[in-house]
Amino acid sequence: MKKGWQVLIIILLAACVGLGAYLVISLKPVERPGPAPPPPRPAVVPKKVKIYRVAVENNQPKLRATETNVRPGENPMEASLRRLIEQGDTADLANPIPKGTRLLGLKVEDGLATVNLSREFRDNFSGGSEAEGLTIGAILRTLGQFPEVKRVLFLIEGKPLDTLGHLDLEGPQDVGWVGSGYGDDN
Repeated sequence: MKKGWQVLIIILLAACVGLGAYLVISLKPVERPGPAPPPPRPAVVPKKVKIYRVAVENNQPKLRATETNVRPGENPMEASLRRLIEQGDTADLANPIPKGTRLLGLKVEDGLATVNLSREFRDNFSGGSEAEGLTIGAILRTLGQFPEVKRVLFLIEGKPLDTLGHLDLEGPQDVGWVGSGYGDDN
């Protein structure tokens, strides 16, 4: 009988070792995948916009476009207009916007861009009818590159601008107004 107990104890010990090994293997912590890595972000390509300034070709002033980048999150229309207003002259291009002019606001609704400029736009303007056309033309061309802008209404500190020198600006101006006499850049 003693031998029967020894066999039974050996079987029980073997069963316990087997059960322990089974539990250790089966109760191993399950490795769960961590959060999926975020998808790769597309490269941010800056949007390019055109700014129109004055170049003299064959003794004739013409509007010529230069390109500039708009930073992500920036409104391209407002950025292009601000850069037009803020940029100075270069060796071959002149900024027709009167010095000291500030953009106070830009609103676009139903094809109409309402541009609110500081009084320096009117007060610091000096030039004849050709300069008037180039100044307004630079703004119309700069905003006209955006398909949602068909006309531009000029305000000075919230009030309608009726004239710039002799140029009649009463009411909205069509962005296509700028004739080929000021250059054929688009």
